[in-house]
Amino acid sequence: MYKRQRLATAPHPPTVIMLCGLQGAGKTTHCAKLALMLKNRGSRPMLVACDIYRPAAIKQLQVLGEKVGVPVFEKGTQDPVETAKQAVALAKDEGNDYVLIDTAGRLHIDEQLMDELKRIKSEVRPHEILLVVDAMTGQDAVNVAESFNQKVGIDGVILTKMDGDTRGGAALSIKAISGKPILYVG
Repeated sequence: MYKRQRLATAPHPPTVIMLCGLQGAGKTTHCAKLALMLKNRGSRPMLVACDIYRPAAIKQLQVLGEKVGVPVFEKGTQDPVETAKQAVALAKDEGNDYVLIDTAGRLHIDEQLMDELKRIKSEVRPHEILLVVDAMTGQDAVNVAESFNQKVGIDGVILTKMDGDTRGGAALSIKAISGKPILYVG
């Protein structure tokens, strides 16, 4: 039976949501999509640019933020952990009720970058950690989900690029093996 899943809501704003996943999965785009959805529901989200490794990642988030009418917090190539901490503090001061952290794409076997996610998690204590997975990854998406869940602890999965010729088997496998909800398919 399908149970509708909702994003977490903190008892005291802001609610912090961290998106993580492999390179090219659609984290930046879906950060903006989530921000627009929240804005349309009457919330005041803030996007946070913590991908300092991909060329033009910050600019992409700024362009998307402007397009959906949501502010973007960025500190250039500063340590992403510091950027996330400063963003949460600013969101509290300015009355933003959601903070959406766009992290850099990383392989689940890259220990240094996985440690960065753990440090962000430790410092800002996100209320929800969402793994963004490209549906075209196929059954390897299960390995990715298991690895991210073991190393960081995920609360749900956003499955992207379902408009291709895939059939959604990855979604069923991720749900069955990880027990984590598939929050969005797009």
